[in-house]
Amino acid sequence: MLEFLTFLLDNAIMPIKSEQLLLTKGDKLPLEDAGNRYVYGISEGIIAVQKEEMILDFSSIGQFVGFYADGNSRLEGEVLTKSAIVWKFELRDILTKIGLNNDGFLLYSKHASHMHDSLMKKISILKLNNTNKLILSLRSLASRFGESATDLESCRLPECFTKKVLSNYTGIKLSSLTKVLNNLHDDGKIVHSRRVILVHI
Repeated sequence: MLEFLTFLLDNAIMPIKSEQLLLTKGDKLPLEDAGNRYVYGISEGIIAVQKEEMILDFSSIGQFVGFYADGNSRLEGEVLTKSAIVWKFELRDILTKIGLNNDGFLLYSKHASHMHDSLMKKISILKLNNTNKLILSLRSLASRFGESATDLESCRLPECFTKKVLSNYTGIKLSSLTKVLNNLHDDGKIVHSRRVILVHI
């Protein structure tokens, strides 16, 4: 995905306006403002894409926030990590650039396919009971964002994936989520302590 961001920043191929933003945890990324639609390419950090309190997905290095929208309500990005670096573009500029370059269109199509697959996977997971919903969500997040643990068969979720974040992502109430985490720990599927979640994958 970094290849697509590199393409958009390449001024040798139809330069478009971009702005680098240095952000900290909790900063918001508005996707719409005064009739303009914005897209953010991520160079560092993890961003949640959310509709009010509900988190739809997460994006990290080389990925984007802002290509999809919900006509019924406003979406926005929120920085989850201690810091983040993003590039801000106007959506119309991106569409113009990829419309004039075959390589750019292929890179955009690859990104759109990845985004679609991620959302469809989440939709299928959300139909399950809380236990299966949570363990499959944790495994998916661990495969995308996890850090290698001492045990080669485990991944550690970054600390920004707090219980509140997981609750808003899975739709499981916070009180129920703690119970399910404890049950998964007892079953040996994860290692769970106050601020650490190790997922066996």
